[in-house]
Amino acid sequence: MLMSLPKGTVARARNRLQGRLPIPPPRLIYLVGGMYDADEFCAGGASANQRIRETLSKNGVDFRTFEAILDFGCGVGRIIRHWELNAGTRLFGTDYNPELIRWCQSNLPIAKFQINGLKARLEYENDQFSFAYAWSVFTHLTESGQLDWLAELSRVLRPGGYLYLTTHGEYYVSQLSDDEQEQYRNGHLVVLTGGSEGSNFCNAYHPSQYVRERFTKNFTIVDHVPEVAAGNSFQDVYLLRKRGPNNAS
Repeated sequence: MLMSLPKGTVARARNRLQGRLPIPPPRLIYLVGGMYDADEFCAGGASANQRIRETLSKNGVDFRTFEAILDFGCGVGRIIRHWELNAGTRLFGTDYNPELIRWCQSNLPIAKFQINGLKARLEYENDQFSFAYAWSVFTHLTESGQLDWLAELSRVLRPGGYLYLTTHGEYYVSQLSDDEQEQYRNGHLVVLTGGSEGSNFCNAYHPSQYVRERFTKNFTIVDHVPEVAAGNSFQDVYLLRKRGPNNAS
C-alpha cells in the first residue's frame, strides 16, 4: 500500500534538487496566500511576476534597466523570488509582518529585506528606486492609509520612476451590499474594515474613477488593465509614473 506524502513534499524536494531558493513553510504560505500548497505558491508568484513584466513591456519599459526595485508588501517573497535581472539591479522588500521578513532575510539572499510599520514611513532614501510594486496591498488599506502610502512611495521613487499596483475593481463588486455597490458606482472608494488595516479582513474596492481622481496627485496613469492580475486573482492592474519636479509626466 502506497503512503500519501504531505502536500508540497514533492515540490520542496524538486526545488532543492534544482538548487532553487527555499520554499516557505506551509503556515507562512497560508498566512499570505490562504493556501498551503507549495506548487500553487510558486506558480502564483511566477505568474504575478510575469504579469508585472508584461505590463511594463507593453508600455515600452524594460525592467532590466532598473537600478533598484522595491517589493512593497513583499510578504514571504512570493513574487520577488522570480525576478531575472541584470547584475546591476538591486532588489529590496518590505512588509509590516516581522515573522515574514525574518524568513525572507534568512532564506532569500537575492534581496535586502526590512520591516515597515503601518504608519507611512519607509527607511529608504528619497528617489532611491526606479520601480516599486504593491501586489494586493492597497486592497487592504483604509483611504487615509492608501493616500499616505502613495505619498511615501512617491518620495522613495525617483522622478520618472514607475509604480505598479493592483486593486479590487469591477470583478469584485458582487461581494458588496446594494448600498456599497451604489457607492462604488458613484465613483467612491468602498472600504470594509472587518479587521485591522493591512490584514486580509480589511478590504478596499476601487472604482477606476476614484483612482484617476485621487491617486494621480504625484503620478500619471500609464496603463489600467481590468481583471487581469494573475493566477486566481482578478484584480485590476495600474501602472503609474511619478511626475517630475515641474509636474511633468
